[in-house]
Amino acid sequence: MGTLRSGARRILADALLGSDPKVRLRLNWFFAGAAVYVLSFFLVLLGLWWQLTGPVAALALCLFNTVGQLLFYCALRSGWSARLHDPAMTLPQCMYAIVVISLAYALSPPVRGAMPMLMGLVLMFGALVLSPSDCRRLGALSVMALALVVLMGVVRAPAVFVPRIEIIHFLLSAAVLLAIAHLAGKLSELRELQQSQKAELRVALEKVHLLATHDELTGLPNRRQVVEWLVHEERRARRQEMPLCVSLLDIDHFKNVNDTLGHQAGDEALRRFASILMPALRAGDVLARWGGEEFILLLPATPLDEAARVLERLRLRCADRSSWTDRAELQVSFSAGLSAHVAGEPTQLVIARADAALYQAKRSGRNRLEIA
Repeated sequence: MGTLRSGARRILADALLGSDPKVRLRLNWFFAGAAVYVLSFFLVLLGLWWQLTGPVAALALCLFNTVGQLLFYCALRSGWSARLHDPAMTLPQCMYAIVVISLAYALSPPVRGAMPMLMGLVLMFGALVLSPSDCRRLGALSVMALALVVLMGVVRAPAVFVPRIEIIHFLLSAAVLLAIAHLAGKLSELRELQQSQKAELRVALEKVHLLATHDELTGLPNRRQVVEWLVHEERRARRQEMPLCVSLLDIDHFKNVNDTLGHQAGDEALRRFASILMPALRAGDVLARWGGEEFILLLPATPLDEAARVLERLRLRCADRSSWTDRAELQVSFSAGLSAHVAGEPTQLVIARADAALYQAKRSGRNRLEIA
């Protein structure tokens, strides 16, 4: 029985709110505001019962309210509002609420004193979403709408809307509404400032994280980051019984580049080296700067013979003069040592074996690959 009820509630919620999370969020806010309109509807009925409001006025107000809410609901539910600058239609809904409250002021003279308080509530709601300028515009609209209905009441029914009393009501209400609009604008400014500071903090944290995990010169992951990845890949390889290979790459005669062309040229050679190798990597391969002119390459889910083919392809690509056409004087080659991870061994061992193979490649003439 409980399952049936929960299923029925879910079907009803999907029918009313749709499946799009953004539309559902906007409609949840809409229904929160609509609850106030529902309460107002019952207050109108109570006013009619106590003869504080005429039946024609009560019917007109309820119809205007109902039609307006249906139009807003359809615009939000259909997704039509998504094309607007504010998909939630916050400002139009607040303006509409001001108009409804103004009509209630004109159509329910005995209880009109409560209407400016409702306008203030609308203004404070706007502070949660609207921009500071929109909050102040909404405050100006409230004062103008109130002035219009007061003027209409004084002109058409001076016996009910006594001019001297209405002027006092209007001046006090206008002063309060403008003050609330000003405060709402200030709150909106604080909200926007907080959002801006949070965005700046997020960007700063991303930069700090990037600096902490990536090499500033080449843009590749740094040693700390790749060690963490290697531990993760080692655990995954052990858990899924997949092969894992590690290679250390060292640029040949890099000291000569620095000595003959300068350290700036050496930095540029490192950047070019990384940019030449990166497009040739497979999805899942990780190239990182290990330190100085030394790099490390992780090859997850790759058996040793396939890893050797990948390294050989990278070596030939780097040795190809066409890869360095615009800066031929910076062309370098590299030597590499390759090792396969053995189940149960620590990550330091697989790196140590790759390092030993690298030194063997350098002793054997450089620009070659040695397998541990």
